[in-house]
Amino acid sequence: MEAQHRRPNRARTAQARSLALWLAWWAVLFVLWLLLVDTVQWEELVVGSAAAAVSATVAVVLLRRGYLRFHPRAAWLGEIPWLVWDVIVDCGLLAGALWRKVVLRQPVEGVTIRVPFHHGGDNGRDGARRALVNFAVSLTPNSYVVDIDPEADSLLVHRLVPCPLDRVLRREAERATLSSKEETL
Repeated sequence: MEAQHRRPNRARTAQARSLALWLAWWAVLFVLWLLLVDTVQWEELVVGSAAAAVSATVAVVLLRRGYLRFHPRAAWLGEIPWLVWDVIVDCGLLAGALWRKVVLRQPVEGVTIRVPFHHGGDNGRDGARRALVNFAVSLTPNSYVVDIDPEADSLLVHRLVPCPLDRVLRREAERATLSSKEETL
């Protein structure tokens, strides 16, 4: 009799988790829609809500079947202020480069650099880290990830204006160095 009570509770818990996950996906996707369309006309709200609902349903189904492995850590949200700061700094760097190019007629050349990067395994945590590092580096206006090389454990990053590594790239280079030292021991 006790086992029968456990099963419905587990089913309800699984349903509640799926609903919470669906609502989280829907909210994020709907906000993204609003940011992209930049309007609050009722037609756009209806279409955005429907598109977010369909996308959230697909995401939950893919997650439940194990096709989508994306398991970020909540602590990574603490990087957002630093990322905003990096965007501001890069805007300043690019404004300076534009000034040098247009007003002072000086040449401005970009660089492509290879940064050590621990690729990690084929699990949700490492996949989330790779995706979010790629997003964070490419979000800043001065740089974008050209390639993630798992064999060489490195990132190929193009920078419009040469500058020292930002916080994300420094941390990932340090992680790669530590993991290569651990592998040699």
